Amino acid sequence: MTDPQVAAAQLAALQSDRAGLADRLMQPWWYDVTLGLLLFGFFSSYSSRSGWVIAAALALFLAGAAALVAAYRRITGVWWDARKVGPVQERVQRAIRNWAIGYFSLFALGAAAEFLLDLRGAMVVAGAVLGTSAGLLSRWVTRIYVAALRAGR
Repeated sequence: MTDPQVAAAQLAALQSDRAGLADRLMQPWWYDVTLGLLLFGFFSSYSSRSGWVIAAALALFLAGAAALVAAYRRITGVWWDARKVGPVQERVQRAIRNWAIGYFSLFALGAAAEFLLDLRGAMVVAGAVLGTSAGLLSRWVTRIYVAALRAGR
């Protein structure tokens, strides 16, 4: 049988660890800005209509995304999966799902305008909206997770 005082001390230590983790998890502002700029650059490259430019933008995007993951892990000491965030999981997954639906819809509209209607620069506009929304979503999802950790959920 566990001593109530020992159990209380262990629970207090766990809550303190969760609060400490929550303090570390919020990424710096430049992380979200960089994520948005990487997406903006990649999607905007479609307006060039050059396979080489698009391939170079994709390579830059992938390298930048890998660098962001490495920087986040170095700064926070962890990496968390938005699909496994405990009680706030449903809210986070719904936000990501809704963003993904909007993302693919806007991408399709931008591509149709750019390539079918020959509206040059449509993918630049779509990239700006998608990049901005990705940066904002990244910050919002992390705040939800941090708040849940602080609340002990």
